Amino acid sequence: MAVDPRHNSRKLLEGPDRVVARAMMKAVGFTDESLAKPQIGIAHCWIGTMPCNWNHRELAACAAEGVRAAGGTPIEVNTIAINDGITTGTEGMKTSLVSREIIADSIELVARGHMFDGLLTIAGCDKTIPAMAMVLGRLNIPGVMLYGGSIASGHTVGQGGMFCGRNLTIQDIYEAACRKASQRRRDPALSCYATEFRKCNHRRAGDGRIHECRPSPSGDGQRFRHPAFDRRL
Repeated sequence: MAVDPRHNSRKLLEGPDRVVARAMMKAVGFTDESLAKPQIGIAHCWIGTMPCNWNHRELAACAAEGVRAAGGTPIEVNTIAINDGITTGTEGMKTSLVSREIIADSIELVARGHMFDGLLTIAGCDKTIPAMAMVLGRLNIPGVMLYGGSIASGHTVGQGGMFCGRNLTIQDIYEAACRKASQRRRDPALSCYATEFRKCNHRRAGDGRIHECRPSPSGDGQRFRHPAFDRRL
């Protein structure tokens, strides 16, 4: 038995008793032709508070073109996001984990309420990714999740200093903050970032071996890591 690609939206939009629903959809640009196709939700977390999800509206527009090319009608849905990289260390950090449930709940509500025939989700951080996966697990409709990609590197606007003249990631900022903190607090666990070529006799947790601080594989002479953290991001 063939599956009806409009098994949900047909109940919402077809028939004389659904004329009000069609009229309201036409008020925002839909047509009889577009309403007669499978209604595919495109859910994302664009928000103006962070770089992680900044490209979601642009990606959603590309996804919408693909949905139209495949014979469906795309319907964009936007929800919230919280960046724990920004909020950590403040009262705001308590909202990060909660946001995962709110993201999942909000998209699920729209998909069920507007009876989508399929759902494409776009995620970009460690709360939106599981939230969008949770949505697809809750709904009995075809779906796919897309990752929006990592944050692009940036650069310093200054004319001098260790960060001048090279690309930077948020990892560089964390390392700089750790270096500053180690100089201020003289914390042995953090001082590995500040000792540069001096021998570091701190033991790596669990393996009992002695390690040395050494320059990163980039060869830029600027970043120094304990081997326990020796990885490029």
